[in-house]
Amino acid sequence: MDNPAYDKALKLLGRRDHFRAELAKKLRDKGFEDDDIEQALERLVELDLVDDRRLAGRFAELRAVDRGWGPRRVEIELRRRGVERHLAERASRLEDEILDRALETALRRVAARAREGWWRLPEGRVRLIKSLIGRGFATDVASAAITQLAADKGSSDHEIDDQSGDPGRLS
Repeated sequence: MDNPAYDKALKLLGRRDHFRAELAKKLRDKGFEDDDIEQALERLVELDLVDDRRLAGRFAELRAVDRGWGPRRVEIELRRRGVERHLAERASRLEDEILDRALETALRRVAARAREGWWRLPEGRVRLIKSLIGRGFATDVASAAITQLAADKGSSDHEIDDQSGDPGRLS
């Protein structure tokens, strides 16, 4: 196939996977004609080198687990990258295990940036709930996760505070 757009697309795919719309935009930005771009993309799809469904699924899992993104954030980012709505919606319906791992990552990240003792103050808990919502988690999921984390933090503080005896005296 003698198509410079195809050759350029192969080079781009050699660096990383791309969604179809991303490749089209990059090729358009390089000055290739729409007909050449469409021919190149059709050939890449035929060769299974471009598959938005497969890439959307991998993208969703990686962003959820590695970055702590919730379903809404994943869907928004997929749509921003030009993935068709139905594919973005499907990929953002994370399996329970993936969703749990995403929430763990998100909790670690937001708690690490929170002020010491955040769990003792309602505004501290609200700030973390808003952070999780901003990461794409549903309000009820964010609220329950922060409530549980605050309870765990409060329990561990209580255990430390309840130790009796003189801290300077060894038993």
